Amino acid sequence: MKDALPKKIGLYKPTQFLGHGAMGNVYLCHDESLNRMVVVKQMVPSLYDQGSFVERFEREAKILAKLNHPVIVHPYALWQETNGQYSLAMEFVYGKSLRVLLDKCPKPPLWVVMEFLFQISSGLAEAHRYGVTHRDVKPANIMLDKDGRVRLLDFGVAHDERDQELTEDFAQLGTASYMSPEQVRDSKNITPASDVYSIGIVACEMLLGENPFRGESLAETFNNIQKKKISAKAFDPAIPKEIVNFLLGLLRKDPRKRPMANDIAEFFSMMMRRYPRDLRPYIVEWANAALNGTESSIVPIPYREKKKLSFKAGLIVGAIITLAASIAIHYF
Repeated sequence: MKDALPKKIGLYKPTQFLGHGAMGNVYLCHDESLNRMVVVKQMVPSLYDQGSFVERFEREAKILAKLNHPVIVHPYALWQETNGQYSLAMEFVYGKSLRVLLDKCPKPPLWVVMEFLFQISSGLAEAHRYGVTHRDVKPANIMLDKDGRVRLLDFGVAHDERDQELTEDFAQLGTASYMSPEQVRDSKNITPASDVYSIGIVACEMLLGENPFRGESLAETFNNIQKKKISAKAFDPAIPKEIVNFLLGLLRKDPRKRPMANDIAEFFSMMMRRYPRDLRPYIVEWANAALNGTESSIVPIPYREKKKLSFKAGLIVGAIITLAASIAIHYF
């Protein structure tokens, strides 16, 4: 309820309670000094005595502070209130999560899937360059903002290889149906390759209309992740084999055999080379239509690729150009 909101959180005025996370309450606040909306996380006092939670709260802020990428949300401030309460102010992303969009449109068009995968892998590649593994890549943590930009949220359980791992009171970190096989076995000692597997699961869900690893129980889900292999035959024949084979490579059980996040971004950049460079107007229209249960009125039309000259044709054209140049030189 609005009358139950704190009057102030630091310099910010709370306007809406957004929810309760693993470590505290989340509020939408107004930054009166800059006339903008921000999101503020406040750790619940009951966790103060557990040092690992305080460290993790601070770590999320410090991780975000060192990552500079348009896909990754920006932190604004980290502080401790006079009453000892820890608070973190971050960029407010106005939009819809991929989870909400998939609930309305379980199988988006291929160009939408490729745009999401390109943007998310680009953001994760930046994190991985700094030794940060997200550990919780899933549709609920991926957003499409009102301007058509894809954003990656919630680095609350991220691992920074430059820091010592925190002691946890629970076995797994992350969301069961989007974990990698190695994350199921030991969520603390993983590499960026784990995020790549999670991207593969998200990609499969978007193309198949469901998460193929989600079971009826936690045990079944974990067993599927560690043993189940997705066949190329499960995908729509209209999806290019090159894309299907690449995505199946993200789901290799051996993390050493998966491509890197940067490879994913490069692959989809190449696959989308015939589409308009700026897809934001199109993807906003698609999202609005999906939320309303209608068809998008505008879709991006791929450009036609210029046909490459055959080797023989190239020789002929080259000979003609050489002959013309010789005649011109002789004439002048």
